[in-house]
Amino acid sequence: MVPDGPRGPVGRQRFGPLLTLLAAMLICVAARLVWVQAVDASQLAARAQRQRLRDIALAPRRGSILDREGEQLAKTVDARTIYAVPRVVTDATATAQALSLTLGGDAATYLASLHKDSSFVYVARKVDVDRAAAVEKLGIKGVGTLEDSRRTYPSGELACQILGFVGVDDQGLAGLEKYYDRVLAGTPGRVLAERDPYGRLIPGGVMESEDPVDGRSVTLTIDKDIQYQAHVELMQTVERFGATGGSVLIMDPRNGEIYAMASWPYFDPNKYSLADPKATRNKIVADAYEPGSTIKSFTAAAVIDQNMFTPESRFKLPPTLKVGGRVIHESHPRGTVDWSLNDIVIKSSNVGAVVLGEALGKQRLYDYFARFGLTEKTGVDYPGEAKGWLPSPASWSPSSIGNIPFGQGVSATVLQLGRAYSALANGGRLITPHFLLHESGTTTSTAWPSRPAVPAGTARTVRQMLKEVVTDGTGSEAAVPGYEVAGKTGTAQKAKGGGGGYTAGAYVSSFAGFLPASDPQVMIIVTIDEPTKGIYGGTVAAPSFSRLARFTVEHLKIPPSTSAQTLGNGAASVQPTPGSAPRPVLESTASLR
Repeated sequence: MVPDGPRGPVGRQRFGPLLTLLAAMLICVAARLVWVQAVDASQLAARAQRQRLRDIALAPRRGSILDREGEQLAKTVDARTIYAVPRVVTDATATAQALSLTLGGDAATYLASLHKDSSFVYVARKVDVDRAAAVEKLGIKGVGTLEDSRRTYPSGELACQILGFVGVDDQGLAGLEKYYDRVLAGTPGRVLAERDPYGRLIPGGVMESEDPVDGRSVTLTIDKDIQYQAHVELMQTVERFGATGGSVLIMDPRNGEIYAMASWPYFDPNKYSLADPKATRNKIVADAYEPGSTIKSFTAAAVIDQNMFTPESRFKLPPTLKVGGRVIHESHPRGTVDWSLNDIVIKSSNVGAVVLGEALGKQRLYDYFARFGLTEKTGVDYPGEAKGWLPSPASWSPSSIGNIPFGQGVSATVLQLGRAYSALANGGRLITPHFLLHESGTTTSTAWPSRPAVPAGTARTVRQMLKEVVTDGTGSEAAVPGYEVAGKTGTAQKAKGGGGGYTAGAYVSSFAGFLPASDPQVMIIVTIDEPTKGIYGGTVAAPSFSRLARFTVEHLKIPPSTSAQTLGNGAASVQPTPGSAPRPVLESTASLR
């Protein structure tokens, strides 16, 4: 017999199951194709598109920050961002080592980025153009560069607290960079394009783009030369007197334009991540302190404005005065005296200031301090402003009237104090201190609010008293040859952190004043924190005031006073040289015993 062939009963038995399996597989494939091409088609297409598409933000160029003469204080320069496509990098370890040698940094950090499960990772941002070019020359597969920009501060520490700094995404994080971020930052653009696994553009692929809008520049009221002088003078004074810190504020009392503002210690905003957080803080705006005897100017203004006393009014002042269970002392022992109101201010008498405060009463004293802006923020265009502290009269203790009139038990920022002294200088108007001169592309200037504080006659009378502080009183070291200077010294005990009294031996020495006294155009406040080689404002802060004032009026070309008396007084003032021992001047401290 002839055996069954392939088409016989045995062949059919042998291939039947195989054909059934093959048919089942074809059905599964067909079902999968139907599912992929019909049911799940849109989701898979979207997934494929996500893998191909790169949506890259295009950073705008941040606007510059300029001083009033157009000098760049902050600017944006070209930079590059280094990126990688991890799955394309063939040797992650070697690549990390090469990047470390070229860019600096730890190879392990780069290796961690290259091992990420991502189609795009940042390797380094804001890299110098030359350094990025060196990376490109390496020709590493899967590593590329993108155009970018980097914020830089050409003058380093100069005006550091004013300017602040920006983060890696060019967002303002502190100072004017933060306050005017909406102006400086601009609007980001974007590029949406299809790329292959190597990051290369796919010809004819989908591409959308939107150009970024660059930020606008801002011009400040700051004068770079005056700012530099303040910067150096403050640093030298802090070192000379062994202090822990200090500040300088220089402004135009007529309109609130700030020429200079410096707080020691400084930092470099180009390396802000390495800075001590205390150094990045703008103490003049953000920190309040007890101003001490500089407050006496406003106590005197109040009694004059109320027609209670004149500068010639006489007072019989005992050596000490007991108020609310506390005894008020002068800084230097004395007997009973017969002093005028002028004498109280010129000689900076604590007892005399308390007598004036008691005559006013707590409500009127509070009201006048409020009129001089000591109960509110100044409205300065800067983030994080503090407003100090002055309790409402209802919460005063029995002894409050015995210390608030001479600047204890009340706190203010240096900027608040500068605003108040500007009101005495400009004829009685409370102006708004500010940094912005104008924005680029604008034709109108900002209207900064102002309001009356005291009548012009009251301000004029107090100015004359403050002139005598410099010619005949505790502020003689503040004199400037050829110019009439008006001002007030302050030597305040430093309150303990969190309240609970005062730190023994710790003082804030200050001088606040303006010139020319007959037509004030410059207002300056110098404060030195915890000096150890002298404590009185008249010997620590007043000489710095003098040097800064002299430079500023010469730089601004403000003509000297013409009266022979003024020229004589100014010429007689001896300006101490750096490192010389200051001449001692009698002055009251804000002290309670």
